[in-house]
Amino acid sequence: MELGELVARALAVAIAVSLLAVSGAGGSAAQAPRRGGTIVFGGLGEPACLNILLARCSAGRADLPFLVEEVLERTFDVGPDFAYRPRLVSSVTFTKKPPFTLTYRIHPRARWSDGRPVTARDFLFTQRAMLSLKAQLSQSDRVLLEQIRRVRIVNAKTVKVVLRSRFAGWRALFGTVLPQHALAGENLEKIWTDRIDNPKTGRPIGSGPFLVERWERGRQLTLVRNPRYWGAHPAYLDRLVIRFRLESDNAIDWFRRDELDVAWAFFELSVPALRRESDVRVLVPPSPRYDHLAIRVGPGGHRALRSKLVRRALAYGIDRVALVRQVLQTDGTLRPLDSVVLLKPSRFYRPNWSGYRRRPAEARRLLEQAGCRRSADGIYSCGGERLSLRFVTTAGVPPRERALSLVQAQLRQVGVEVVPSFAAPPAFLEQILPSGEFDVALFGWGYDPSPSGLKDIFGCGGPLNFTGYCQRLVTRDLDQADRILDAGQQARILNRADAQMARDVPAIPLWQIPLPTALRTSVRGFVVSPYNPISTAENWWLER
Repeated sequence: MELGELVARALAVAIAVSLLAVSGAGGSAAQAPRRGGTIVFGGLGEPACLNILLARCSAGRADLPFLVEEVLERTFDVGPDFAYRPRLVSSVTFTKKPPFTLTYRIHPRARWSDGRPVTARDFLFTQRAMLSLKAQLSQSDRVLLEQIRRVRIVNAKTVKVVLRSRFAGWRALFGTVLPQHALAGENLEKIWTDRIDNPKTGRPIGSGPFLVERWERGRQLTLVRNPRYWGAHPAYLDRLVIRFRLESDNAIDWFRRDELDVAWAFFELSVPALRRESDVRVLVPPSPRYDHLAIRVGPGGHRALRSKLVRRALAYGIDRVALVRQVLQTDGTLRPLDSVVLLKPSRFYRPNWSGYRRRPAEARRLLEQAGCRRSADGIYSCGGERLSLRFVTTAGVPPRERALSLVQAQLRQVGVEVVPSFAAPPAFLEQILPSGEFDVALFGWGYDPSPSGLKDIFGCGGPLNFTGYCQRLVTRDLDQADRILDAGQQARILNRADAQMARDVPAIPLWQIPLPTALRTSVRGFVVSPYNPISTAENWWLER
């Protein structure tokens, strides 16, 4: 991948975060869902257009994939257990020997909203459409497309995909499948500017639970129930309105003015006041993104940080439990993250870093074992150089600003001076991190349930390895993990690498980033999924 695309992705992590699955908002499980009504959802960014093939449609803070997935069913989505589950397909099998082949069995009931079945021809057409528009795709889509050697139709409901090599991220292939019968012969750069329709008839089309009804640019997008949805049941709601522009920046006003029924990804400072609203329920689950402290081991960082003992001392000197409690200000259910390769609540998650809890005496002992000596003001010097560390993070992100303030006080108690520094996101991500001119950096990454590309972050010479850390066994394991198709086997290798990194401490995991969701108590059947906050909207209903 190009560094610019990867840095842009990191910037997105710093600004916009998805949520992990949480249970619905109250009510008896025995209550039968009611049909009808409209829910207004706020928190998504407005796209430039609705053509999922074109990167320009998603430019800026746009959440086009979230919107499109309600109309064009994904091959896989991610369930509450943070694991992939099939949607458009009933199953996918793979070979363990070359040629590495995926066999997709399309769900027998899957059909388009005009009644035509979803078939293998649609998969083949989608791959060819992406090839024809390769220059217009996002960098991440081009990377996925390049994993495919060829696509072959077996029968109407079965398609084989031959990979160029083993690829752990294969479940992201065919994230969106296009209707061949509607788009064949069309100029694919010109379609779906303001709607998702069959250009031959002008009628809305989709394979998901909703269809695009209308788009009022600068305000909202209205989705309407797809009456021919083939899933477990048609959507209970008549309409789902995605509100892009709100009259106020205050989350409380959104509900008091009846602007929203559900608000997603607002600042957590509004949480206490919202919880006092009698008709509003607030959920603050963790997201599939995490924040960590990246320690600059390579050139540009403090020379003492090249010592494993000093890095371990930092890990013992920081109270991550207190940080989560005081920085995130949630309901107390969140705990520190104890992995840098897998996230909660994945069944493969292992708390390899759980041994690092605040132990000031152990931190001081390790510093002294490293040859550091405490000066009159209580700060250690290592190799004759004062242990004064430049901690840098993005400006304008209150949780990170609070975190550095707390870390500064905690490490002062063990003899480490922290000098906080705040930079605008573009400068932080495009200049400071790549240059290596820092000691410790606070920022985050986002992972899939079966993450690939971690060697770019923690492997020797990786384009996103801002720490400069290089451990050959870890690099080998992360490289191997990128080429394992089975999620369980991949996780075993990732956890082995994570355990070694916990011994080496090139970084210190802090927490999975939470972004609150608030909803009216009349909204039932509500679940926020790991990547797309509206991906279960067909199950939402209104109690009246």
